[in-house]
Amino acid sequence: MNLNEAQQRIRGGVIAVLIGLAIVFMVLDSTGNLEGLFSFVRDPISVLMQWTSGGTDTVAEALSGPRDLQAAAQEINTLQAQIDTLLRENAQLREDLGTYRQLEDLFARASETPEFQRVLASVIAYNTSPYFQSIIIDKGSADGVVVGMPVEAARGLVGQVFRTSPHAAQVLLVSDNISSIPARLVDSRATGLLRGGGLGGSMALNWIDLEAPVMLDEIVVTSGLGGRFPPDLVIGRVIEVQRGEAELHQRAIVQPTVNFDSLEEVFVITDFQPTDTTLFDQLPDS
Repeated sequence: MNLNEAQQRIRGGVIAVLIGLAIVFMVLDSTGNLEGLFSFVRDPISVLMQWTSGGTDTVAEALSGPRDLQAAAQEINTLQAQIDTLLRENAQLREDLGTYRQLEDLFARASETPEFQRVLASVIAYNTSPYFQSIIIDKGSADGVVVGMPVEAARGLVGQVFRTSPHAAQVLLVSDNISSIPARLVDSRATGLLRGGGLGGSMALNWIDLEAPVMLDEIVVTSGLGGRFPPDLVIGRVIEVQRGEAELHQRAIVQPTVNFDSLEEVFVITDFQPTDTTLFDQLPDS
C-alpha cells in the first residue's frame, strides 16, 4: 500500500469519527445532556462530586423515611384528638340545646297560668316499678315544697308531691295505679274519675255520663273537684272510648301528654293548698 492510499484511509477514518461525534452531540443536545458533558470535560472532578452528593442525598432521604412516617403518625394522632374534642363539644352543645328547649317550653306553659307560684325542680331519680310509679326531684321542704302540691311539666300534669325531705321530694305520677284524679273532658264538659293504669302508661277515665259525646283525641284536664288539684291542668287525650250495652256509664282510655321517661325539669305549684274534704265523707249521726 502506497502513501497516497494510507492518507486516504486516515482521512476517511477521521471523517467517520467526526460524523459519529456530530451524531453523539446532536443526541446529547436533544436530551439536554450536552451541557453536562461539557461540564465533565471542563471539570471532571466537580461533576463526579455532584453525582456522589446526589447519591448521598438519595440515601439520606431513604434513611429519613421512617422519621417522616413517625411524624405523620404523630400528626394523625393529634388531629384525631382534636376531632374527639370537637365531637364532645358538639354533644355537649346538643345537650344544652335540648335543655334550653325544655326550659323554654316549661316557662311557656307557666306563662299560660301566671296566677300560680312555681318552683323549678330537676328530676334526680325515677321509680317506675309496676307497684309504685314516682320520681324524685331536687327541691324539698327547705324550698317551700310540701306534701300534696301539684307537679307539672311543659306538656301537662305530672303528679302530686307524696313525700318530702329538706332538699328533695317524691312525686306520685298520675299514671300510677293508686292515683285518682277528678277530671273533665274539654269538649263535652263531662266529668269522671281518672285512675292510673300502672306500668302501661295509659289511664282510665271512669264514671262518664253515658249520654256524653266523648270523642277520640279529646283533651282531658283536671276538673278541680275534690280540692286536690287546681282546675284545667292538662292530663292527656282520649285514645279509646268504651261503652257497654248494659252499662250505666262509659269509660275513656286516656294517654298522658307527658312522657314520664324523659322528664328532666318540672314545676311545683307552691301556692295551691289542697283542700281536705274527707271530713264531709262521714255520715251524720243518727
